[in-house]
Amino acid sequence: MHEFSTTYSQARTTFMAAAGNAGAENFSYGRSDVFGAQGEALSVDVAVLGPAQADKAAIVISGVHGGEAFTGSAAQVKWLQSEAPKALPPGLRVVLVHGVNPWGFSHMLRTTEANIDLNRNFHTAWPVPENQAYRQLAPYFHTDQSDAAEDLRAWRAYCSYLDQNGWDIEGRAISGQSQDPKGIFYTGTGPDWANLTFRRILNDHFNGAAKIGFIDFHTGVGDYGEIVHLIFAAADSDERARAMKWWQLDGDGSSGFRAGSVPPYEGLLCGAIAQELPDARIVGSVIEFGTGDAFSVFRQDRFERWLRHEGQLEPDQPGLRDFCRDATTLRDHGWRQLVLKQGSARINRMLMGLAAWND
Repeated sequence: MHEFSTTYSQARTTFMAAAGNAGAENFSYGRSDVFGAQGEALSVDVAVLGPAQADKAAIVISGVHGGEAFTGSAAQVKWLQSEAPKALPPGLRVVLVHGVNPWGFSHMLRTTEANIDLNRNFHTAWPVPENQAYRQLAPYFHTDQSDAAEDLRAWRAYCSYLDQNGWDIEGRAISGQSQDPKGIFYTGTGPDWANLTFRRILNDHFNGAAKIGFIDFHTGVGDYGEIVHLIFAAADSDERARAMKWWQLDGDGSSGFRAGSVPPYEGLLCGAIAQELPDARIVGSVIEFGTGDAFSVFRQDRFERWLRHEGQLEPDQPGLRDFCRDATTLRDHGWRQLVLKQGSARINRMLMGLAAWND
């Protein structure tokens, strides 16, 4: 499956080629202060199809989290290689944002170079208050990664604690924490470079759009083979009802979480769309391709934190980074087929809904 790359540079080349072949106009938002894992230049790349002043516009985002970026990239490439870009309804604009966190993409880690979880960084007021729920669970997140027995011990202790005290604590903990720069889900102390760059992209390419649809591709939430839509519009809003209709959904994504409800996330990247384009009506979804059981996700989050801050001298750094990539973008044939088929299908459903949006 050539749509799935194994390095950031390969993914970038594949995406740009697919965009060019589809007739898209390409833009690059580069940086010169940090570099990739192989010393390569880093850039957020953007492919644009359709008229510049379209009243209706769609945005498809990949790469908020590093290892997950290979999945979102593959979905974008597959769609660009289909017939859909040549059959866009008149007056509809499509903007594909590739690798919005390029440092994490290249280094195959969830966070930016400052250990910021980009999907917790889009706050409108700083500093962010301390997260007491994270403080409660930090002893389970920040433990030794030396062997599988320790992983299992930590997991069992974690589950026992939450069984006794309530799984809602987990949802609050993973929603973002500001107190530990070496912890997971770190918000940072201000807008990251990738945050400011994404806001610039919105202002450069959505000027005049009155109706906007969005997809932000992720992996991890949900069981293997499950696709979870996270709709963050208000429960009784037209935007929520329209999103549910576009993707023919009968649930809110809560099935992907052990507490039975979607966590109260703060600082999400998709929230910047409304922040930067307050006059537009916005409908969209974070789309998660489930990768496995909850224990696997727990282990991965802890492993990346350990690798970033305590395992830097491990001799097989490249192999360990590959492990991070493969844990979030599975090599499994059936799983990749699901991503390619359903990624394109979900983009097309959004475009059909957006084209028919006339009220």
